[in-house]
Amino acid sequence: MGGTEVIIVLGFDLQKVSKIFALSIEAGLSVVVGIFIGYYADKYFHTTPWLTLIFTCLGFIASIMRLLEIGKIAGSNKK
Repeated sequence: MGGTEVIIVLGFDLQKVSKIFALSIEAGLSVVVGIFIGYYADKYFHTTPWLTLIFTCLGFIASIMRLLEIGKIAGSNKK
């Protein structure tokens, strides 16, 4: 009860599964948020399609970073 309990259901560590799920949602949303920010920045600055492309690429890079983090978490139980 010292906060280090591991809950295992059907062979899965629920803390690890929930963290991987949250990071995967965040990875997908980072691309979507980049698209929306770029689209509205393009409309405001009249620079279509450049800012949409730039922010989409930034969102994609952020999602790759999150997916690498997921890989570290998923692979951390191999010892």
